[in-house]
Amino acid sequence: MWSMLRLLVLGIWVGAMIGFAFLFAPVAFAHVGPTPAFAATIAACVGLLTRLGDWCGIVAAGITVFAYLETRKTATVIVACIAVAIAFGFVETAWIVPQMQSTPLQTPAYDALHQRSSTVYSVIVLAALVAFALSAWKARSRA
Repeated sequence: MWSMLRLLVLGIWVGAMIGFAFLFAPVAFAHVGPTPAFAATIAACVGLLTRLGDWCGIVAAGITVFAYLETRKTATVIVACIAVAIAFGFVETAWIVPQMQSTPLQTPAYDALHQRSSTVYSVIVLAALVAFALSAWKARSRA
C-alpha cells in the first residue's frame, strides 16, 4: 500500500510537470504569444507546480523513510532525488522566475533567463522522474 501511494504522488508530480512543459506552455504561447499576460500565467503555473512538488515530494520522502520499503542505499537515492527536485524548485521560484518577471520580454537578458529556467526545470523533472522510476522498479521487484 505504501509503495503504491508513493508511486501515486510521484506520478502526479512528474505528470503535472511534463504536462506543463509539453502541453500547456506551448499551447499557451501559441495562443497568447510573448506578452506580459503569458509571462504572468506561466509564472503562476510554475509556482503552483513547485508547491505541488513540495507536497508530493515530502509525502514520497516520508513514505520512503518511515515505511521502510527500501534498503538504506535505495532509500537514500530516492530521497536525495526528491530533495534535489525540491531545492531546484525553490531556486526556480525564488530567484529565476522573479528575475524573468522584471525583465522585458524578447530581449537577450530574458532569453538567457529563460534558458536558465529551462535547464533548472529539466533538472527538477529528471530528479523527480528518477525517484519515480526507482520507486516503480522497487515496487515491481517486491510484487
